[in-house]
Amino acid sequence: MRVVTLESRQKACAVMNAGSWSSSRHRSLDWATGERVVVLVARTAVLTAMVSGPRVKSDAAEWASTTADWNVPLIQPKLLEGDTGRQLNEGIRAILRDTYGEQVYFRILLLGTKLGDGPERRICKLLEERESS
Repeated sequence: MRVVTLESRQKACAVMNAGSWSSSRHRSLDWATGERVVVLVARTAVLTAMVSGPRVKSDAAEWASTTADWNVPLIQPKLLEGDTGRQLNEGIRAILRDTYGEQVYFRILLLGTKLGDGPERRICKLLEERESS
């Protein structure tokens, strides 16, 4: 599982519409097919998806801020908004801060570092609880 951030719902919708995560950085270098990606959208929502293939170099980005981005194809996108999305966003951030501490938590979100088994299980449980309610 990877946890990353976006600053707006507009960008989250662009990711969903494009069916891929885009970055001008090499942060997606080791993302694997079948891996779950959790996107914390500002502090108001959560987008979840699964990696569906290897990353590719592209000439276009989802939100026209840069070119020659790396894109990772995603499937099964789901955007959780409203009270559920806000609570889920806060809960995931709390799990990461509690597990890794403030400094490492920030780097995990910035780089999309693969999570350890413990925090991944806790986040999966939280997602299951929120998605079913």
